[in-house]
Amino acid sequence: MHNEKQKRPLKIAYQNYYDKVLGGWMGKSLGGVIGAPFENHKMYGQKTEDNIWPDTLAINDDLDIQVVWLEAMQERGLYLSSRDLAEYWQDRCYHNYCEYGFFLNNIQRGISAPLSGTWNNSFFVESEGCPIRSEIWGFVCPGNPQLAADYARLDGQLDHGGISIEIEQFLSAAAAWAFVTNDLDAILKAGSSVISSDSSVVLVVAEVQAICKKYPEVYDAWRMIIRRYGDRDASKAITNFAIVLMALFLGKSDFKKTICICVNSGWDTDCTAATAGALLGAIGGTKGLPGDWLSKLGGNLICGVEVKHKTAPLTDFALETCLIGIEITACRNKAIEIVNAPQIAIRNRPEPRISMEAEYPETPVLWNQKSTPLNLVVRNPTAQNIEACLCLEMPANVQYDKFVSAMKLAPGQKQVVKLNVHRRMTDTWLPDKNLFLARLVSKESKEITRLTFGLGGARQWLIYGPYWDMWDKTRNKICPYRNAEINCNPSAIGYNDYYNQHVRADHPYLNESRLFQEDIPEELPLHLELGEDLITDQKTGGFKGQACYYFVRTIRSPGLVGKATLVVGRSGPCRIWFDGQQLVQYDNMRGWAPDENIECMLTGHTQRLVVKFIRLTDVMSFSLLFCGHGDPEKKRGVSIFADCLEDLPNSIRQSADQSVVFV
Repeated sequence: MHNEKQKRPLKIAYQNYYDKVLGGWMGKSLGGVIGAPFENHKMYGQKTEDNIWPDTLAINDDLDIQVVWLEAMQERGLYLSSRDLAEYWQDRCYHNYCEYGFFLNNIQRGISAPLSGTWNNSFFVESEGCPIRSEIWGFVCPGNPQLAADYARLDGQLDHGGISIEIEQFLSAAAAWAFVTNDLDAILKAGSSVISSDSSVVLVVAEVQAICKKYPEVYDAWRMIIRRYGDRDASKAITNFAIVLMALFLGKSDFKKTICICVNSGWDTDCTAATAGALLGAIGGTKGLPGDWLSKLGGNLICGVEVKHKTAPLTDFALETCLIGIEITACRNKAIEIVNAPQIAIRNRPEPRISMEAEYPETPVLWNQKSTPLNLVVRNPTAQNIEACLCLEMPANVQYDKFVSAMKLAPGQKQVVKLNVHRRMTDTWLPDKNLFLARLVSKESKEITRLTFGLGGARQWLIYGPYWDMWDKTRNKICPYRNAEINCNPSAIGYNDYYNQHVRADHPYLNESRLFQEDIPEELPLHLELGEDLITDQKTGGFKGQACYYFVRTIRSPGLVGKATLVVGRSGPCRIWFDGQQLVQYDNMRGWAPDENIECMLTGHTQRLVVKFIRLTDVMSFSLLFCGHGDPEKKRGVSIFADCLEDLPNSIRQSADQSVVFV
């Protein structure tokens, strides 16, 4: 009998469902506009309920992207894929910075999810950009945490990986369960139910709850939580998730108090306040929201993207969210029954179709001389036997080893076609964008399905060094322990240079003027083919300690001419020259982040980039990306990172015969 009861769907009254959805979107909007002015302030603030309201109401990507997702479900249906979401982002969401920019850059180069969220995205891969857009999935999957989490995974893997996706799944599942209970502990338990029990996300919930019980004063709890989860990056998902949990535990369902805790706690305040506000709004509905703040907010969406809902009334947006939720409940969410729901048309599930996707056994990179393995996976979910031929179109300078193109697939069967692609000629420029078209064609010459996929081009670096000074030449012109008068162990006269060496940023360790013009083969540079943009100490030969390196790359930009931006990430001092002209000089050490912008000019012709990097510790990180302008009209999703560059291969440079390192 107990099992029979378990199988019966949970019942939710439509009016209650609608009120909670409206409360959720109102709470999301309130938190976003209140938190926006304090974003990235990593300190404890002193704002109160009386002085926290902002002077202006800012747009917020937290909500913008979810508006796009609702429109995707309205127009394309309920059985979305990551590819569907990527296409909608490109079509109507201009947000293209940070992790969004890396995702779009990958998509534009034919690198789809889940790699679109992780490839060349080292800094932002576990940032806040996908947890902040979790609510939509919970709101359209009331009472079904697992289905909400499944949608969230399709979303999160566009531009993130790891814990960021897990936190989005957690928050989506929690929002889904807020429609069947107002108990916060039960709601958070539902969030934990959709991810592995040994996930650090589950651990965070338990640890933050324990801290809040032990330290009921907000500032004390904040200090303990930041000690445990703080990060120099204000957008790290784990830090902000911990702050949201603290605000929910210590806010005790008081909306204003909870928002103030989020804002005063710093870090990504518009995100934390919006996330906590949305969940509280869904738990308590509209009656739990402060009327004076709602009056100041107004009744419409505050949207920054070009969508049909740009300034829609929140009541309409909530209604349309609920209509999608009703439809999902009718065909995908059998665990719930929405009582007294409006009658709506239920769209049929799309007929199963032959599909094809690309997999990368190694890396999504076109190397200059090394082949790249690719798998094309063809699936037949239909009830028909399929006989077809796989046709492949590729860039002019790319070829593939022979593969079996004819295939027969029984119903439910998949076939993996293994390819090896490589460059025909290795003495030509290597583009960063290399798009392929795979077409499955029937015996009757009818196209069954097609897939565009791609490879990024390997960056072609020459690395000179390491160079260093044995002793501190800023203090001693000659070596104090090895000269015409003395030759001894440094420690014998009080020097500890056996543990460290020295390096001078202003000293030319090779002929720099010559290097601006040409390679110096007698310096035996390392030829480095790099799949991603981040250069670390593991990729420069294995040497540890203080040293000077010169990184040299020759590029051209046929698709981007004129003013552009170099985005630099570095952990130590460096100087950068472009076409022999110094662009910038940095003298300090810092934590690596791709966040320092330098203006440059791209000519479309051959240009030479030289970086002098000073490594002052055992580890180093350096990255450099060229940026264009995205979509100037701010209507479509176009990555700010350029995908039109070409590299001059190391194989045709006039340098010493060195082994090429692929990383």
